[in-house]
Amino acid sequence: MMLSMQQIYQEMAAEKLRLRLTILAVAWGTFCIATMLATGEGLRQGLMRSSQSNADSLLYITGGYASQTTGHFFEGKALSLQVDDADLLRALPFIERAEVSAIWNQPVRRNNNYTWQEPIAVNPEYQSLTGIEITEGGRWINPLDNQQQRSVVVLGYKAAVQLYNTQDNDLSWMGPQMLSVNPVGQTIKIGTQNFTVIGLITKTTTQMEGIPADYAIFIPLNTWKKFNPSSAIMAINVQLNTMVDRKKAAKVIKQIIARKYSASVSDLQLLQVEDMLLRQKSLLRFLFGLQGFLGIIGLITLGVAGIGIANAMYATVKRSTRDIGVRMAVGATPTTIKLHYLAQALLTMFMGGLTGLGATYVLITLLKHASFKNSILFEQLGEPLPELSFTITLLVIVALTIIGVIAAWFPANRAANITPLEALQSE
Repeated sequence: MMLSMQQIYQEMAAEKLRLRLTILAVAWGTFCIATMLATGEGLRQGLMRSSQSNADSLLYITGGYASQTTGHFFEGKALSLQVDDADLLRALPFIERAEVSAIWNQPVRRNNNYTWQEPIAVNPEYQSLTGIEITEGGRWINPLDNQQQRSVVVLGYKAAVQLYNTQDNDLSWMGPQMLSVNPVGQTIKIGTQNFTVIGLITKTTTQMEGIPADYAIFIPLNTWKKFNPSSAIMAINVQLNTMVDRKKAAKVIKQIIARKYSASVSDLQLLQVEDMLLRQKSLLRFLFGLQGFLGIIGLITLGVAGIGIANAMYATVKRSTRDIGVRMAVGATPTTIKLHYLAQALLTMFMGGLTGLGATYVLITLLKHASFKNSILFEQLGEPLPELSFTITLLVIVALTIIGVIAAWFPANRAANITPLEALQSE
């Protein structure tokens, strides 16, 4: 065995330039497949982090437009949901909770600073439904705030940055976003009304009401009613009981609301029910597909390197034809010859693969210390840093082994079929 390994090293050393180029090709292929898989894994984990919250298990119900003329509705008429619609849904046995939310179409500003998000009016129970967390020193809307229609507001972290940071800290999509002051206890204007900030939402990348929670602005629902006594609400957030058929539940909800407003129960456009859980599953499938696509691209690159190994092995077999004949003449079997060249190919793949994985690890380590870690875009994607996990490393090693065996198989067979007479006749 030691003699065989010595021969392998000697043959590889005899083709130093070709060996180096082959190892470089394998290293590049390994770097491509490992980097792409790690990028896909990082993006998948980041987007999952940015979309995971208690709200992901809710049904998000909004009004639509009638597509049929029935009862009080004509084609094209909008359905405006009301607060008491939630009470109607709470009576259904398969619904655990239902909370309304409304948009107040007023600008939010502090001095000369504005935020693009309009206030969302909710009940105090909205926090436990969605899992919103408040930073230390502040609080969420309480029942007394709602009952007394107090002018209080809870800000998302980025909304507070936009309102309270000075002009010297203008927002940049690739710049750090750090709040310069504590807004709790200070005032802002919603429209022409003064509101006191009572809480700051913990910095997060999750979504609420279809917008990033960091930009959300919440006020008591009854306060909104005081200024908008006859306005329609924006949505109803419904939490279903466990083990409930979600599609059937959504269908029943549509029928109940349609009957209340004397509309057609078969009108699919009248009420929009978005299942956040199904959307989460669809996103997960998409991310796995994206990761697989990136892996296939890297695998193709690695396959090209395998072709290089096969060519190098053919050249080695041709150059070593006499040596192969001599070995077979003194007792070497075809299996021994075949294993010899398979081992040589796998050793080349191992050297290139180790180099490629090392380069990938260095790149990922550098990216983790990059300056864009605190940028808006990066945070909204859930900080999708490439992740070279154990599973990805194992997949790369398996791919290297399979491609190495396939690349060496035909040259090894060619070497094993050489006869002593053929070897002696070769030049």
